[in-house]
Amino acid sequence: METKTCQNCKKDFVIEKEDFNFYEKIKVPPPTFCPECRLVRRFASTNERVLYKRKCDFSGQNIFSMYPDGTKFPVYDKDIWYSDKWDPYQYGIDYDFSKSFFDQFSELQNKVPRMALVKQRMSVNSPYTHRVDDMKNSYMVFRTTRGTDSLYTYIGKDILNCVDCFEISQCELCYECIDCDNCYKTRFSQESKECRDCFFTYGCRNCSDCVGCVNLINQQYSIFNQKYEKGEYLKKIAQLKLNSLSGLENMKQLFDEFRKKFPQRAVISSKTEDVSGNWFTNCKNVKNSFWCMNVRDGKYLFAIFDAQDCMDYFQWGNSCEQVYESENVGLNSSRIFFCSQCWMGAHDLYYCHSCPSSSNCFGCIGLKKGEYSIFNKKYSKEEYEAIKAKIIEQMKEIPYIDEKGIEYRYGEHFPNALSDFAYNETGAADFFPLTKEEVIKNGYRWKERDKKNYNVTVECSSLPETIKEVEDSILNEVIGCAEKDSQYSVGAFRITKDELSFYRRMDLPIPKVCFDVRHTRRLLKRPMPKLQKRNCSKCNLGVETIYTEFYAPILYCDNCYKKEVF
Repeated sequence: METKTCQNCKKDFVIEKEDFNFYEKIKVPPPTFCPECRLVRRFASTNERVLYKRKCDFSGQNIFSMYPDGTKFPVYDKDIWYSDKWDPYQYGIDYDFSKSFFDQFSELQNKVPRMALVKQRMSVNSPYTHRVDDMKNSYMVFRTTRGTDSLYTYIGKDILNCVDCFEISQCELCYECIDCDNCYKTRFSQESKECRDCFFTYGCRNCSDCVGCVNLINQQYSIFNQKYEKGEYLKKIAQLKLNSLSGLENMKQLFDEFRKKFPQRAVISSKTEDVSGNWFTNCKNVKNSFWCMNVRDGKYLFAIFDAQDCMDYFQWGNSCEQVYESENVGLNSSRIFFCSQCWMGAHDLYYCHSCPSSSNCFGCIGLKKGEYSIFNKKYSKEEYEAIKAKIIEQMKEIPYIDEKGIEYRYGEHFPNALSDFAYNETGAADFFPLTKEEVIKNGYRWKERDKKNYNVTVECSSLPETIKEVEDSILNEVIGCAEKDSQYSVGAFRITKDELSFYRRMDLPIPKVCFDVRHTRRLLKRPMPKLQKRNCSKCNLGVETIYTEFYAPILYCDNCYKKEVF
């Protein structure tokens, strides 16, 4: 065990014995950034859900892209990028041992074409989607696998007719749900599973026709955890007016207070062993991690599934092994170090970006099925191994030094200055929100929101209380966002035809704020991914949890929670 001081935040952090064992196995030096700063750095390397309209630099056709106009490098439509119409090796350069690696990588980075959006398999009538797989008739959906007829959702799997949700799987007709699985027609709910026809539930399982309930299992016709006969239940539900703006707002306030009267499970997990962090399913020996499924032997992971023997890894998986300090890596990939957007059987890659199905490459961008290449120049196997070893030694001796004086040698992720995106375009802004001043102070870029001078035709204060009062003409209106001055708001929004149809089907009122504000509100309903030490409110056992005393005044360890709730 060793205590070090983070180069970035100047706070001390501990490197454990098992960490050193992993670094030795993959032959990298220990990190100089603390775990949280490393996580934020990976977040800040990926645009999760900000889309731009622009032209493809190859065809001239109008496309949607994660990169705006004015980007230094060319941006190609996905199908053209994957095609043989251009050759990434034409951008190859010789390595200059008199310059730092990252200075030279930056030069290459500004020349090689990038893929406009990331989409796997079929995408039917879903142009406004990104980092998705097998989508159909969906709009503003991100990080989702197999989504149909869904809107405004971030992180999903097998969803149908879901709107304004965050991290849901196998759900249908769900609205404003967070961390919910196998739910049907469930609204304004969180951490609930296998629920049906519910409103405002938290930590419930296999419930139907429940409103304002917490930690219930196998229950029906309950309001604020009190059971009723069906007729009485329906009368009381009608009195709550949950189909109106005012009724929903009142219920939100009541439920926020009611939820805190019940115990919160310190770590939400299922079929796990020896884990720390939150949101685990079928995991073993996974520490300081979040949102992991079917993972073995991992640490400092975030949103990873079907992987083993990995550290410092953000998003994806699917049969991956030995991934370190990388993001958006997946599909049968292994031994991926300091890389971004490498997938489909990629292996033995170092400091590469967007190199699917490539192997044995160092500092390459945009190679498809490339091998034994450095800075997009191909070598024999023997030449590659010799030059790679020489570069690694040179990176240890000649660091890249950023404006804050932070040194980046071999073993560090790409510097913040080399990120393609501003901080508030990335996942960092979602999970570690900062003000513009804080972002700039911390050495990141900030991009002002494109708040156009919208010709607002309807103010949010004029919106009807219920959807039954809304006419089809609303589709032609520009609605002023109720929080238009917020740094998250774009200022105004419109209602789409599919969205209006969903609200009518679900008897829900039209929202008063734009999608970005609604998205931010959902994120704020969950604690930040930071572990802290607390004690079980029942047995006083010391536990590690992300739940603060403000969020969860009553906290139970796993055993106490199962005894009382299960």
